[in-house]
Amino acid sequence: MRKITFGRKFYAGLFAIIVLVYFFTMAVMLDPDALSPGSLIFFGGMVVTVCFMYIGGNVWKSWIKSKYFRAELQKIPPGV
Repeated sequence: MRKITFGRKFYAGLFAIIVLVYFFTMAVMLDPDALSPGSLIFFGGMVVTVCFMYIGGNVWKSWIKSKYFRAELQKIPPGV
């Protein structure tokens, strides 16, 4: 069974979401009228954008490996 580990992209995405939640919480604490449908949609859009960036980074990494590291994937010795 493969061990599940989290990399830098996951922790960066998690940090970005934590910062977004902090800013949103501070904005609502300082001005309760800031809690409007527009701000909720904006906040939700930003969180979804961070999630898409994480997924897109994983897709990009897989694509790069499949295109440029074919020799490594096929176990061809270097220099052949």
